[in-house]
Amino acid sequence: MLHRTSAVAAALLSAGILALGALPASAATPGGTKFSIPGVYGISAWGSYQHVTAGVRVTVCVQDTSRDVYGGAAAAAATEGVHRQAIAAVAVGYQHSQCQTMVTRYTEHLAVDALSGYRDGKIRQVGHIHQIY
Repeated sequence: MLHRTSAVAAALLSAGILALGALPASAATPGGTKFSIPGVYGISAWGSYQHVTAGVRVTVCVQDTSRDVYGGAAAAAATEGVHRQAIAAVAVGYQHSQCQTMVTRYTEHLAVDALSGYRDGKIRQVGHIHQIY
């Protein structure tokens, strides 16, 4: 569990960098098994996973739903033994949303989490890590 926690936390902390290549929520890959990410104040987060030839395609999305927060992030971490791969999606601004997709060969566990933050960079609320499989 510590490795999944570290991977999700690392993905959330580096979310600002990953947002540069983010897709809008409308471009998220349809299909697969959908899941919700436990909410935190001011954001909505969701995703999906689908088994593909190369492993698992994982998509995470986040939407800023409150004027009281500057933005939010959602992350997913896929693990297998000591190996892990993580992604994060970041939305900044009321009603803005973003999605990120990765294909990973690590298929043992998938964990997700979310957070919301203030304009000054301080975190308003961090969610609880939720294990999808």
